[in-house]
This record gives sequence, structure tokens and C-alpha cells, in this order.
Amino acid sequence: MKRFSTILLILFFINCGNKSVNVNPDFSSNFEKAVKFFNKGKFSRARDEFDHIIISDAGSKWANESQFYKGECLFEIKEYDEAWVAYDRYVRFSNDFIKIEKSRYRICECAILSSNSYQRDQKQTKRALEQLQMFIEDFPQSDFIENAEKSIVALRYKLAKKEYEVARLYLKLEEYDSAIIYFRSVLNNYYDTEFSDEARIGIIFTHILSDNRKGAKRYLKAEKSRFLKSEKYDMADNLIKDTESGLKIHHYYQLYK
Repeated sequence: MKRFSTILLILFFINCGNKSVNVNPDFSSNFEKAVKFFNKGKFSRARDEFDHIIISDAGSKWANESQFYKGECLFEIKEYDEAWVAYDRYVRFSNDFIKIEKSRYRICECAILSSNSYQRDQKQTKRALEQLQMFIEDFPQSDFIENAEKSIVALRYKLAKKEYEVARLYLKLEEYDSAIIYFRSVLNNYYDTEFSDEARIGIIFTHILSDNRKGAKRYLKAEKSRFLKSEKYDMADNLIKDTESGLKIHHYYQLYK
């Protein structure tokens, strides 16, 4: 009797085991349904469908592909922080080089589109620059390289403008030492932007405002060959000559233009 009960118990567990093997459904149809929503531009609905696959079929190929499309949906509805996370997760577990490349560039775009105007905090702008530089290093032959390089130029322009405007603010506040520090920061970090010449003129003007005309003349002489545009050098030279007899009202306009 005991032996018979044992056999029944074993058969019971085998039967349960066989049933559990067939529990996992095929999510291919769910994936196709989600893609149809995506192609129709119904991005929020598609995102929800992809999310369902990711949660219900974790670790599968459908879940991994859904992660990429989830990122695309979030990107389209301008949820850039969440899109970044989705693309990053896709990159970690995918071996599809084409989609990995696109995901990496999308991460760059998410950072760019999340960055503030130059007047506000620039942490995200710097983060976007880092992502773009890493992308160029990792995918030097990518079709996205030209756009990436243009984005770098635009972001560096924004950062240079930020530093330059901070320097001008200190100039207005008559904090001359701080103004020169920020003008020099523009020259050190953004020497290839148009703000480098403006920073040189700013340093000369700061010396003039702080009654250091000799310092202004020495600086102009030392920087003559570094001006990117000859007309900016002429502007700096004329500023020194025009203020020999003292500052006039139109000179102060330079502070507020």
C-alpha cells in the first residue's frame, strides 16, 4: 500500500511538471500587435503593449526587442529620460549591431533634447557632449557621425555663451577678478568658438574699467596673433585708443549690448 501511494505521488509530480512546461505563452503575436500600434503612430498604446511583453516574458527575444521599441515610443512622446533608460537596457543585452548603434545615438539625442538653454544649468549639456564623444569613438563609420559632430559644435557654442555671459555679469557687478576668470575659462575651453575673440575684448575692457590701461595694452599685444577675426582685433585696439581720455557713455553700452 505504501509502495502504491509512493508511485501515485511520483506520477502526480510528473504530471504537474509536464503542465508547467507548457505554461509560457508565445508572445510573437503580442509583439506584432505592439509593432502595428507603433507603425500607426499610436506610441502611448504601443509602449503599454511593449511594456506588457517586457514584464510578462522577461529575458526572451521578444522582451529584448520590445525594449528597443519602448525606447522609440518614449522618444516620440518626448519622455527622454525614460527613453534613455530603455535604450540603455536594450544595448546591454542585444547583439543586433544596427539597433545598438541607433540606440546609442538615440541616447545622445535624449541628452541633447533634455539640455537647458544657456541661461540655466548646463549639467545635461555636458552629459550630452560626453555621450556624443563616446559615440564617435565607438562608431567612427556611422551614418550619424556628421549629425553628431554638428551637435557637438552647437553644444560647445551653448557652453561658451554661458561662460561668457557669466563673465559679463561679473563685469556689470564690478567683480573684475571674477570676470577675468570666466573670460579666461572661455579662452581655455572654447578657444575655437566666436566667443574667444569676445572674451579677449572682455578682458581688455575689464582692465580698462579697473584703471589698468597698461595691462590692457600688454594683453592686446600678447594676444594679437590669436584673434580668430582681424576685425575683432581692430575693435579691441580701437577700444584702447578711444578710451585714452576716459570712458564715455557709449563705452558702457558694451556692458549691456
